[in-house]
Amino acid sequence: MRDDGIPAGWFDTRRRGTRRWWDGTRWTSHISVRGRETTMAEDSASVRRQLLVCELVLGAVMIGAILIALWGSLPVVVVRPVIVATGTALVVMPFLIARQLRRVALPARGAGVPTRR
Repeated sequence: MRDDGIPAGWFDTRRRGTRRWWDGTRWTSHISVRGRETTMAEDSASVRRQLLVCELVLGAVMIGAILIALWGSLPVVVVRPVIVATGTALVVMPFLIARQLRRVALPARGAGVPTRR
């Protein structure tokens, strides 16, 4: 065990609106997301469910845009940006979510904040 001389308490993480509990000797899995206390595992599961819903909605929009383009009810010039945007979002969203999940584990940089070793 290490002792940095930093008292127990909530400290900001690198993910906005999230704080993590320092018990005086180590970081715990307890976090506070916008004032609601939870654990990192519960937060991760919640974020993954939100990602799944987002991916399903984006997939439906993409399929709808492709079907509209195939049936020719709208010009391709109108539908193509929707297809490109939703396709890009489908690829990029999981990476952004994974980055946010990693950031919750990292304490904010600053004086008086215990470092993660």
